[in-house]
Order: sequence, then C-alpha cells, then structure tokens
Amino acid sequence: MSEALATDQELMEGVPIAEGIYLTPMGCEIDGTPTLDAFTDAIQRCQTLANASLWCLGDLLYYGEQRQDWGETYTQAIDLTGKSVDTLMQAVRLAKAYPRSQRVSAVSWSHHRIALAVKDPIMRQKVLANAGLDHQSVADLRQQIAPPRPPTPTVCPQCGHSWS
Repeated sequence: MSEALATDQELMEGVPIAEGIYLTPMGCEIDGTPTLDAFTDAIQRCQTLANASLWCLGDLLYYGEQRQDWGETYTQAIDLTGKSVDTLMQAVRLAKAYPRSQRVSAVSWSHHRIALAVKDPIMRQKVLANAGLDHQSVADLRQQIAPPRPPTPTVCPQCGHSWS
C-alpha cells in the first residue's frame, strides 16, 4: 500500500484539523471565522494529536531500541526533537508497558503514566477504563492512586520544637 506523505511545505502551511483551522509547526492557523463546532472539533483533535505524538515517539524509539544496526537512536531523537532524554525514556517506558491493544483511548497518555503506579496489569486496565468512564482528570487519577499524605512536621534538631 502506497501512502501519500505530506511534504515539508504542506506541513509548514498547515494540516487541516477542522473547517478553517490548520495545525502548523508553529501552532494554529485560523482562516476566516470558524463556527463554534469547528472550534471545539479543533480543540479535541489538537489534544488527540498531542496525546498521539507521545505514544508515537515511544513506539518509534522502542522499535529503534530493537534495531541493533541503527546505533544511538536516543542521541538522534534528542537532536531531532529537542526533548530531554528523560522525556524520551518516559515515552519508551509507556510504550513498553502498554502495547497498542492495552491503551485506553478514553484517557490521555498522562493518565497511562500515572496508572503505572498500579503494579497489577489487570487492575491497571480497570483503573484506566474507569477513569475514562468517569471522565477523571489526571489530578483526580493521581489522587485516587496515591492520595496525598499529610505534611510531615519539621522538627528543630536542637530544641525539638515542631512546626508544619
């Protein structure tokens, strides 16, 4: 199957994500006066693409790790993306932990990152599915998985006075 790829020039001009709204390397180009529906469609598609880009980086780098003949894929990826090695390693970690068939489309990449704290893979899938059904934010999921601990009081080592 032959796929037509967008040229660099087409990408610079913008990829349509809604009627009159284009995604460019430098952000959003708005042509004319989009409707509210086009506006909300663009926001949703923009988020979908942002989420997909992290999965894509992880999948590509995970693939590159398996290619012994390609050399330093992380060094190349850092040069190409400008992202830190920590960000790229986090993307690969998630790609390894969640094969495509186990990714929950109703929640973001960040939800999946937070859910890695759940060690049991079956329970992790349930947590993600429920987060999608309940429309939980990443912060809500983080609090559910690891509720905040009360602050530990600071104690003076000399007199023993304690304060929060």
